[in-house]
Amino acid sequence: MTAAVVVLAAYGDTGAAAAARGVAARLGGDRVVSVSPGELARARWSHRVGPDGRAATRIVLPGGRVLDDAGTGAVLHRLPYLTQAGLSRSSSAKDRDYASSELHALVAGWLLGLGSRVLGTVSSYGTAHGPLSATAALVHAERSGLPVARRGGATRAGLIAAVRPGERLERRLAWPGGDTAPVPVELWPDVPPDPGGRVLVCREEVVGPPAARHAESCRRLGGLLRSSLFELSFAAGAVVRIDPLPPLGTDAQRSAVARALTTLAGTAPGRDR
Repeated sequence: MTAAVVVLAAYGDTGAAAAARGVAARLGGDRVVSVSPGELARARWSHRVGPDGRAATRIVLPGGRVLDDAGTGAVLHRLPYLTQAGLSRSSSAKDRDYASSELHALVAGWLLGLGSRVLGTVSSYGTAHGPLSATAALVHAERSGLPVARRGGATRAGLIAAVRPGERLERRLAWPGGDTAPVPVELWPDVPPDPGGRVLVCREEVVGPPAARHAESCRRLGGLLRSSLFELSFAAGAVVRIDPLPPLGTDAQRSAVARALTTLAGTAPGRDR
């Protein structure tokens, strides 16, 4: 059986489109299936969990293409959202919200069942951003041994240690009294990312100028984030941002993604491996 490479991405995702072209050049265009959030919402789903706890999913896309577990070799997961398109027959907003939550659960169950065949974040949320906040992701980065710029918050500015050069406080409410006012504040890095300070983690491959120094820590971070595809932005030698939906803005990054998908698709199809 010929295993398909499924690219889950919104329309206009140029990074995903370029990676898909890279896979098509290696494996042939018939092996690549691009699927948008709207197509997933309009698809016909069959999702079952067997006595052994393993999930089996079969999806019939609006055009008639069938995706099933055995025939799926790799998935590039770049869904920024899941739409309610195709759910308009619901009679009320409550019904539409319920149908939307069911769609999120179906997508999450499908991807979790595919496991290591998914390139990107795999979580119960069903979207590429996953459940972690930006601040929690930076905490994981520090636990992984990466240098991380200070970031945090407090109920008022006086509870935060002296603001250092390259940092700024941002009040969460417009309130008189200046920095001493009892208003919640957030501490943010205040330096632009280094032009050459972007690092893409794509499975075991780490791409970008800082990769030689931080590769092992970046791989450890992938385990904590439960993601096989993300980008770190460095400024002044420290991580200031982690993007679970990287733009894939360079040829090197797109090539890394295409190589990873090709490798996954070359493995014998079947259950999670």
